[in-house]
Amino acid sequence: MSAMPQLFTVGRFADETSRRRTALTAQVLQWALDAELSDPIRCVDDLLRASEPDLPRLRRAEATFGTGTAARLTVTVRVPFDGDGRFFASRPGRAPDADPPVGDWGRRADGGPVLRLPENFAPDVDAGTVRIWAGRAVDAVEQHLTALRVEAAEQSARLSADLVDLARRRAADLARRQVLQEELGVGI
Repeated sequence: MSAMPQLFTVGRFADETSRRRTALTAQVLQWALDAELSDPIRCVDDLLRASEPDLPRLRRAEATFGTGTAARLTVTVRVPFDGDGRFFASRPGRAPDADPPVGDWGRRADGGPVLRLPENFAPDVDAGTVRIWAGRAVDAVEQHLTALRVEAAEQSARLSADLVDLARRRAADLARRQVLQEELGVGI
């Protein structure tokens, strides 16, 4: 077997969502009363949409197989995908029952991103057996990606509510400051 790592085991997806929350909170705290804070719900929606994690979407129909030339027969299924490959390392908070396969991701010869899933087989393996394995391996990846999508949606809903509340509190605070500034006027 290749020295590739097991997918979905390196970092917690919750760490990514925590970094996102911190960054977006800092942005909301910079919003001005007469600009973003005049319509906080729309601005929060725009902010969340722009910062949404670009979770991979596999293009199964374009998958290819390679057998390599090593002494052992290792078949690698290469599945093109759209999105950010670094999420193949992220562990979902509620992992599915399927164990994540071994694999990695990189670029195809044409420059597009590709997920690589290797498996060792007996020299007399048939194509049907390899296809069954590949289908199961890709299904396991899809299950983990689905778990990440569910977690991302849940986190975005919570984050949306929290950021709208923060924006409203910020608007109220800035409005109070503006009134105080006007009441103070000039001179002592």
